Amino acid sequence: MIEGRCPRCGRCYFGWALRFPRNQMCSNCGAALEIYQDGERISEGYSPFTAEEYKVNLPSNARSTSKSVEKTKPTKETRQKS
Repeated sequence: MIEGRCPRCGRCYFGWALRFPRNQMCSNCGAALEIYQDGERISEGYSPFTAEEYKVNLPSNARSTSKSVEKTKPTKETRQKS
């Protein structure tokens, strides 16, 4: 049987659902669970609170894609078109 143990608060979880990353987090404190099968540790679970930080290295000539949008009041002509 698959068992998940929280290294922070000590809670235990059991069942096949621990095979999936979304179930490998302690519902009490948010830490990644240590996953055991037949008493032997097989992996460390996933937690969004302890996930690695990913950074994307952009080329030096990359431009921003965000556009500034001006807010304007609708004119009488644009109201009639709608």
